[in-house]
Amino acid sequence: MTTLQLLASLTPIISVMLFLVLLKLPASKAMPISMVATGLAALFIWQMDSTILAASVVEGLLSALTPLSIIFGAVFLLNTLKYSGAMDTIRAGFTNISADARVQVIIICWLFGSFIEGSAGFGTPAAIGAPLLVLLGVPPIAAAVVALIADSTSVSFGAIGLPVLFGMEQGLMENGVSMASTQIAQHGGSFVDYAQFIAMHMITIDLITGSLIPLVIVSVLTGFFGRNRSFKEGLQIWKFALFAGFAFTLPAWLINYVAGPEFPSVIGALVGMAIVIPVAKKGWLLPAKPWNDFAENDANDDKEEQTVSAEPVKFSQIAAWSPYIIMAALLVLSRVVAPFKAWLSSFNISWTGIMGTELKASFATFYAPGIFFVLVCIFGFFLFKMKPKSIKQSITVSCTSMLPTIISLGASVPMVKIFLNSGANASGLASMPVALADLLANTMGSVWAWVSPVVGIFGAFLSGSATFSNMMFSGLQYSVADNIGMNHVMALALQGIGANAGNMMCVMNVVAAATVVGMAGRESEIIRKTMPVALLYAFTAGTIAFVWGGF
Repeated sequence: MTTLQLLASLTPIISVMLFLVLLKLPASKAMPISMVATGLAALFIWQMDSTILAASVVEGLLSALTPLSIIFGAVFLLNTLKYSGAMDTIRAGFTNISADARVQVIIICWLFGSFIEGSAGFGTPAAIGAPLLVLLGVPPIAAAVVALIADSTSVSFGAIGLPVLFGMEQGLMENGVSMASTQIAQHGGSFVDYAQFIAMHMITIDLITGSLIPLVIVSVLTGFFGRNRSFKEGLQIWKFALFAGFAFTLPAWLINYVAGPEFPSVIGALVGMAIVIPVAKKGWLLPAKPWNDFAENDANDDKEEQTVSAEPVKFSQIAAWSPYIIMAALLVLSRVVAPFKAWLSSFNISWTGIMGTELKASFATFYAPGIFFVLVCIFGFFLFKMKPKSIKQSITVSCTSMLPTIISLGASVPMVKIFLNSGANASGLASMPVALADLLANTMGSVWAWVSPVVGIFGAFLSGSATFSNMMFSGLQYSVADNIGMNHVMALALQGIGANAGNMMCVMNVVAAATVVGMAGRESEIIRKTMPVALLYAFTAGTIAFVWGGF
């Protein structure tokens, strides 16, 4: 591989870094430019077959329909709760649990945030959790930082398992065939079964790394933003923090073992809240004196910019939470009850042999969770007795807010498909990720246990999503594992965990979290706080995997 070819294979990474990170273009502009740059590099330098390139774009557009439907549904539900007033009830419920800011952060960011991540994904938890914390008196910058760090472990199963079920499946596809076809055949014959096996490795590692996150976020809260700048004040509730950590990770492990990677974050978080909230109300495992001692300058930073305000509660907690509960029930039924699953799966838009190639793509219109979100929203219109004006607002705002996401996803997924399908070329080269894998295996194969999750972090940091990170680099991880004799599943698990860690510091999530708490312009400060935690998370996971074996 020549230097020019190496640069061509790195075009998706270089272009996203340049336009999104350095030039700070919005994703709706940076991703289309990056897609065009990748396509040109693939066509003229990699000498990719032009028909395959065009078919890859079509494949990517069709493949993007699944995450777009989920994102729209999640945004629609959030706006329905917002304009009906139900979100105010949910917010008020959190204020009555504990006066201790450390406890509030754990419950809102770690448990409630994990539930939102499991339902919606794509950075939604930080955008919801951070304003809730500000309302409760947490300094805005602190709220953004801890909300981002907490949105990590649950990302493995975010958006109903999208990072594994969609991201990794698409990332392993090369010219219409999965790189892992032999492995898939050994684990049940379908990618869903293989994904469950990968996810078991991820959540098993996270029984240690993930369970420590609540302790990390309260230590960051008190150490960086407390009046005394004392990490010790966060460590004082280590019993409660560890209890809350395992209250999520253990049920999540069990749910993945039984039902696969679609439900662990949703159900694990619900079980965790059911266990942890009563304990917090009783004051068990907690010091006698609540902690709420923030540095005055942090607590008062830019208060005039905050837009969060308390409003009268209109509904009971059960009523306010019922859309989420029904949503979780529908998801479980659609994935567990075989006849119902088969009926939903029969409604499918697919294109096999795109433009005469071997590429194919499909969109399960009814099986994709997006349709459930819409049904639950319609139910919410009646449950909350919403006025026509409020209904119109929730629909209009949801639709208009999707335009940048449609553009970003509509460019990102085709870009990744070009990257992955570039093996069909006239230059005699392997696909871009495989060629990069060969290079990396020869230079860093001996320490890949630690490099692997860093690759995942980098992918999420650049693309703004664990799903996209897995799409971009699962093929690379699989190829490196091939080259160095590493367990393929372990390599993919470390990719997924790294992508989770990257969620703490990815540009789009940081911008969203900073904006909703009135801290726009201080994104670099937030990243400086979250980046060390992300790297430590990845290093710990790599060490566990290395000790575990498979290398």
